[in-house]
Amino acid sequence: MLPVMKLPRSFPSLAALAALVVSGQLSAPAAPNESARGRVAYDQHCAACHGLTGDGNGPASVWLYPRPRNFNAGQFKIKSTPGTSLPTDEDLLQSVTRGLAGSSMPSFSYLTEQERRDVVQYVKQLTVHADASGNRVNLFEAARASGSLAKPVEVPPETPNTVQELTAGREIFKKMQCALCHGETGAGDGTQVPTLKDSAGLPVRPRDFNTGLFRGGHTGRDLYLRINNGLPGTPMIPYGGDVLKPEERWALVHYVQSLRRTDVAVNDLLAPEDSAIHVQKVAKLPTNPMDAAWESRDPVRVPLNPLWPEPNQIYAVAVAAVTDGKQLAVLLQWRDELPQNSAIRVQDFQDGAALQFSLSGKYGFLGMGDKENPVNLWSWKAGWQAEGTPDMDSVYQSMHSDAWTFTNYSTAISAGNVISQPHKSPVEDANAAGFGSFKSQPIAQQNVAGKGVWHDGFWNVVFIRDLKSKDADDVKFVAGKPVPVAFAIWNGEQHDRNGRKMVSNWYQLILDDGKGKTAQR
Repeated sequence: MLPVMKLPRSFPSLAALAALVVSGQLSAPAAPNESARGRVAYDQHCAACHGLTGDGNGPASVWLYPRPRNFNAGQFKIKSTPGTSLPTDEDLLQSVTRGLAGSSMPSFSYLTEQERRDVVQYVKQLTVHADASGNRVNLFEAARASGSLAKPVEVPPETPNTVQELTAGREIFKKMQCALCHGETGAGDGTQVPTLKDSAGLPVRPRDFNTGLFRGGHTGRDLYLRINNGLPGTPMIPYGGDVLKPEERWALVHYVQSLRRTDVAVNDLLAPEDSAIHVQKVAKLPTNPMDAAWESRDPVRVPLNPLWPEPNQIYAVAVAAVTDGKQLAVLLQWRDELPQNSAIRVQDFQDGAALQFSLSGKYGFLGMGDKENPVNLWSWKAGWQAEGTPDMDSVYQSMHSDAWTFTNYSTAISAGNVISQPHKSPVEDANAAGFGSFKSQPIAQQNVAGKGVWHDGFWNVVFIRDLKSKDADDVKFVAGKPVPVAFAIWNGEQHDRNGRKMVSNWYQLILDDGKGKTAQR
């Protein structure tokens, strides 16, 4: 859930592109209809991070690490083609479809295949680069004209994963000195880490094979291509050609896979086939997150992506939802070894969770919506819990204050700040329509209840609201009608706050129609 705002367009219009073609500075763009469709989808879902011109400097880019890809440079990491050659259309489509796990690049599987293919064609138009003479050329069109577009690397059949294979892979890991970057145990803590930088001169960390996520995919073929082709623009060099034999690359793939922790694998899973979280009807609504009734519900495991690298990432959140016909209850559960429920001191940050609902019923921009697709946000904060909430006196027990009767160190409360007022619920009801537009609803309209319980290394948080609401800015729930929903988790222990968090993709929340069935998209 990243914010986005509309910016003045600086990319040339189709007419301007045509003029460049006539002048010989740019090859012919895609067909007008295809280009227009791709630009619409790109502007709505991609420009906030990658920029309207594809330079990687969108308004949200300052909050993201690694930085969004600069399409102008034409340098792509995840591809099936060798060396620094350009990727195929299918390579780009795969990146758009499944995203880059462990980064802020989400899966766009919720877009239609045609929309994703249109975006791919538009991204190729953005690879405009100055040649040696200073003329601006499209790299894909120039490569096509010169016949230099590379073909995918042929991946040989995978060898059996045996004990002998793993032993051979470990020896190759040592022989190629992979530990200098990835560490002896594959934890990404090699001795050369402090010196590693990408092509832009920015510090870059090698992949942590233990807990990190493979951004180009986790299958054997995916890893074989990464080892064979390297990652252009990074210190990861290719080990194709005569550097390693095919069977040696496969042995290394299997060894790297063996270093991975099993709890990371949840992020390899895509959304359910229909991307749906079905809301079943129950006789009695469980309002307590520890109610035994929740145990009979099969939750949907929703993968999360960090907007900033986290040493102890929360890989997924389990989501379950029920209704009694009058109210909706949504339960979120996620692993958190150390709860943070106090944010009194400036150096402390609290755990949190949020649901984001599209008010238009359409998939708007994942980062807090856009003007055409505003969102309703339900945000739970551990520090707002009604019971046992610490105050300034308990945190600073030796604090001295003057005896003046009007002394009040909580200036926000005195100023009438909505979120600083005493909370009847630990859930904030808010709205947004893009970057910088987050706004809490007035106190009279705060109608979402909730409760969080930390138990045995897990947060269990329930959100409750009436199905019907008279507030115009509240999401409406109708039986059988899908409502786009996304999720976010903040880990206070790692100083998460505001845009620094873990986020999910878009899902669909679908209420039972009362006959034991739920409608499909």
